[in-house]
Amino acid sequence: MNTTTRRRLTVGLTIALTSTVSFAFFCPPQYQEETVAPAFASAASAISAAMTGVDTALNAEMVMYSQQLLSAVAVLTKQKAVAADQMSDANRTAGQATAIALNTLSQTERVKQARFEYGAEFGQGYQPCTVYAGRNLIANRDAEMGEERRNRIMSEVISAPGRYVDPIQAQQVLATEHQTYFCTADQVKSGMCDKVGPMPGASVTAATLFEPTMEADQLYRAKVAFVNNVVGLPDAPIPASAANTQAAAAYALAKAQKDALMSPAITSLKELQLEYTGVTAAHGGSDIPMSLRVDREVQRYLGNSPEYESWAKVMSAQNQRGLLVEMLKVKALDLVLMEKQYRQYERMEANLSTLVGGQLRKRSEQASGAADSAARDQVKGQIK
Repeated sequence: MNTTTRRRLTVGLTIALTSTVSFAFFCPPQYQEETVAPAFASAASAISAAMTGVDTALNAEMVMYSQQLLSAVAVLTKQKAVAADQMSDANRTAGQATAIALNTLSQTERVKQARFEYGAEFGQGYQPCTVYAGRNLIANRDAEMGEERRNRIMSEVISAPGRYVDPIQAQQVLATEHQTYFCTADQVKSGMCDKVGPMPGASVTAATLFEPTMEADQLYRAKVAFVNNVVGLPDAPIPASAANTQAAAAYALAKAQKDALMSPAITSLKELQLEYTGVTAAHGGSDIPMSLRVDREVQRYLGNSPEYESWAKVMSAQNQRGLLVEMLKVKALDLVLMEKQYRQYERMEANLSTLVGGQLRKRSEQASGAADSAARDQVKGQIK
């Protein structure tokens, strides 16, 4: 088959097909409208109702989801705000806790430093409260003993300066007291006493003054009796009828001179008596003898005593300030002892001055006697 023939066949087929399609389009098959139209309407209504339901359900779900989303956003925002507040509070609390901790550490360090520098364990020496109370008591008692010494001289010494007492009555009192408390075995043998006293010979022994005792003990009575035995009997009073006579004036002057010469010795004896006696002062109450209290202070630093061992242990733990404080306490005690020694020297000086005064008075009396003798001799020579 040639090319021309093929072309003819192709054109013929094309025309035939085109004619068939055109006929089908312009002349479709016919159907029954009364039967199909209601079905189409019903289907359209169903489709429309379904689409409306889907749209309504979708709208409701979108509203619900929108509200949930808004609630979730609000909760998230609140949670973030609460979390921020909690973080802020946590940071503030942490900052405050840190500041408090740092302040506590600083205070602790200052307290430790103050405790180390000024505390009783390391910076105040040995038992500062106890030592201070003891030193204060020593100072107060020492100040009171001056007034107490003067009062006891006038109340306990029968021959006190300025006192006039019947010597016979005073002698009887001293003798009765001696027979009751101080009689010795030899005196009992001689018939002077009926029995040996509880403190034989204590009223005539100087060692009695140096025995530590309390005022309520019988040994204190022996100390008073010893001073009275040393001083001697008192001077008799002047009769009232002779008070304005020349002899009474001379007697009073001689009595004053004798009392002045004896006063330093009486004062020294009473000082020793009170130094070794725990007396009840007018304002300070009762306490152990001053000699014992001072001796305890000395033994703390120099003596072989349990308190010295305790003091040495405390000193091994003291810092520099504590050692300096304790050194000052030792120096203060040294000053107290030096002051006591100074007063002893003053009493010694007064007693020596009394001896010199007695010698001068004796020489004056001798010179006066020699002058009287020379005057008498001259009168006798003139008579002859």
